Amino acid sequence: MLCGLTAGASAQMRDRYAERPGTGDVPVARVEDMTRQMCDRLRLNEAQYIRLRAANQIKAARLDEIQWQHKDDPTRRRALLSELEAQYEAECGRILTPSQLSLYRSEQQRDSVPTQTDPNEGGLG
Repeated sequence: MLCGLTAGASAQMRDRYAERPGTGDVPVARVEDMTRQMCDRLRLNEAQYIRLRAANQIKAARLDEIQWQHKDDPTRRRALLSELEAQYEAECGRILTPSQLSLYRSEQQRDSVPTQTDPNEGGLG
């Protein structure tokens, strides 16, 4: 009887997680790739790599969770994503050296600023 209850509970939990894809484990390859890219750009040592990988794992999981839970409320989603980014930057500040942190922030600013394009370029007329 105990085995039957355990199997039923396990099946219900699998169904529950299948309904909420944002709560599952984040793909390890995605976190490893993100951390490896940061390691190459910022020249991390092994201890920094390990700590940053853990921070990236948490950020990716929370990012997926926010995207899923607040898919119908863009204002709330933006606020939570902004808060998540601030927490992540604070954690990076504890992991990275000042020069690494400066390089990270300059890359983040460069990536967030859209490139200016000529409005006359590529037009039809």
